Amino acid sequence: MHKSGIKGIIPGLLLMCVLLAAGLSSCVVDGDDWWGGPPAGWDTFNDSRLAGYWGLVQYNSDPVGASDANYLYFNGNGRGYYYYLQGGREYTERTVYYSQDSNTGTSNYQINIQYEYSSPVTMNYWFTHGGNTMWMQWRTGNGAVQTYVYDRMDRAPW
Repeated sequence: MHKSGIKGIIPGLLLMCVLLAAGLSSCVVDGDDWWGGPPAGWDTFNDSRLAGYWGLVQYNSDPVGASDANYLYFNGNGRGYYYYLQGGREYTERTVYYSQDSNTGTSNYQINIQYEYSSPVTMNYWFTHGGNTMWMQWRTGNGAVQTYVYDRMDRAPW
């Protein structure tokens, strides 16, 4: 190859290396860098009643089958995991969560869950059945109410 041909390739290779390095580094989650802290204005606390594993059993009054189930784990200190199925495959994401007092009428408490790979969500929550059933409710952007019912479990299935 002629010298001038090599000189033309080198800047192109350098640019490609820089773009690849930037693309790869943006996918790496280092420690807790994905979590930016509680939402502004939140007077947060960790609700010990949340601690443990929870399995989704009902969504908007409809029972949830095993192929649509998801699970939450709260460690009692603001960290946890979200277990879910997608296309029949099992996935797990780390979560960070905070509670706050609320006077929304539906519940006295709100929880903000930050997911490692998904959008955060803030929901009202309350317990029934001696603290073994947890209800979570939120409104979508168009005002529709979404209600999730979780039962306490010994562990997540994966």
